[in-house]
Amino acid sequence: MALPVWSSVKAAWKTARKIEGLFELQAKTTAALEALDTRLRTLEDRMTHLEAGQGQLITEARGAAGAAATALAGSVISDVVTRVTRIEMRQEDIHRRLAGPATPPDP
Repeated sequence: MALPVWSSVKAAWKTARKIEGLFELQAKTTAALEALDTRLRTLEDRMTHLEAGQGQLITEARGAAGAAATALAGSVISDVVTRVTRIEMRQEDIHRRLAGPATPPDP
């Protein structure tokens, strides 16, 4: 009769060891999942920061493009004004030449 008692104790011991292994595996899995959750939260924070930086970069790029366009337009307008002024001066010179010499009034 001693043999069946020992075999049931042995089976209970094996079952207890398996349950203990499952608890250890659960603890390791929980720790790994917590580490993954922490890493994901860190990545999420970095992505949020990068998205905010991207928005700021776009705003700054638009501002720089606007400033460059304004400077270019100012330069073009200045060049056009200079050319128009020169054309007007030439036109006045041509009109003076075509009018001939001014005749002095009779004394």
